Amino acid sequence: MNMKTANPEFEIIVIGKGLMGSAAARYLSQQSKSVAIIGPDEPANPETYSGVFASHYDEGRLTRLISRDPVWSALARMAIREYQALETASGIPFYYPVGMLVVDTDRMTSHMKADLNWAREMGVEFNYYPVGDTRWQSQFPSYRFPPDYWVLHEPAPAGMINPRAMLRAQLAVAGRQGTTIIQEIVRDVVPRADGVIITTLTGEQYRTEKVLVAAGAFSHLFNLLPRPLGIYAETETIILGEVDEHTAKKYADTPTLIYFVEDPEIDDIYLTPPLRYPDGRYYIKMGANTKSDQFPNTLEEVQAWFREGDSDVHKGALERALQAILPEVRFRSFHTKRCILCRTPSGHPIVDQVSERVYVVTGGNGEGAKSSDALGRLAAGMVLAGRWAEQIPQDAFRIS
Repeated sequence: MNMKTANPEFEIIVIGKGLMGSAAARYLSQQSKSVAIIGPDEPANPETYSGVFASHYDEGRLTRLISRDPVWSALARMAIREYQALETASGIPFYYPVGMLVVDTDRMTSHMKADLNWAREMGVEFNYYPVGDTRWQSQFPSYRFPPDYWVLHEPAPAGMINPRAMLRAQLAVAGRQGTTIIQEIVRDVVPRADGVIITTLTGEQYRTEKVLVAAGAFSHLFNLLPRPLGIYAETETIILGEVDEHTAKKYADTPTLIYFVEDPEIDDIYLTPPLRYPDGRYYIKMGANTKSDQFPNTLEEVQAWFREGDSDVHKGALERALQAILPEVRFRSFHTKRCILCRTPSGHPIVDQVSERVYVVTGGNGEGAKSSDALGRLAAGMVLAGRWAEQIPQDAFRIS
């Protein structure tokens, strides 16, 4: 294989310029001055774009400590404590500790009891309003829920992050620390005895001692990994309800929401307060699982979902649910957007060594944005020294 000698060699290359990859690059470049990260920017026109996409093309994602899974809780705690330091280091704000509500029926009582016991043991502050206790209504008057639902309020540090801004913050710091940022898409990773040869779609080649694959749902759709990981993609649909600037300011401090709604078309709702999007307009974002969620298996299928997927199939149900949750909000318009999740067999992220020179961090399972800084840190520690320094069981992150 002939490598183009004009391209530099690196100690470590991160493949995937998303939230996990950018965090890993920042932590790696704290200790190595020979780090590169390769990945494209967000496409300006997704409908005509033929490359790879990412799930961070958004302005609001939920963050919280309380979870039904102790692994995700531990990752969130590890990540949240670094948010403000990253904001300070980069000069880019992305964290809004507005708190969060979790709302469900008594069908999940046993799980909730376990969650509350864990929260008490960990010293996480919360307020729990069982069915029939309507005191929450005076504190959060904008929200409406059925009378047979309980409400859990987790105050700050729960809230939301802006994933686009968080990515810019990670890359800004990584760049100042010497990380080389390459705007390419990698198609091949070939480990050899003397290093790893990386080839991009344009034919550019780079040599590195080690490679960290952080390509999310695209990690298994190119020749990036020496063996399968069992990961798979799942489509996700969100709806944006446009509001005017006055409404946006009025509801700016409304807590984020997780709502296990009972509806024939949608479930597992999540919601953010109004945010200003790149088009200059303000939207309340709501996402949900739908009966039409798909599991694309090929690169072409994932690309087709982002370019032309039918995200409007449940638009009516999403509109009705959003208006029922916030009945006093006057929405100016609604439109849907398409996203993708990277799932793993365990439901936990994968942070592991795949072969002698190839490592991987992937599998957000719909919760990766808030914990991406922690996952990048864990991956960097493994790549640099093969160590697992955190008090989180490493077995939870191994390849199944």
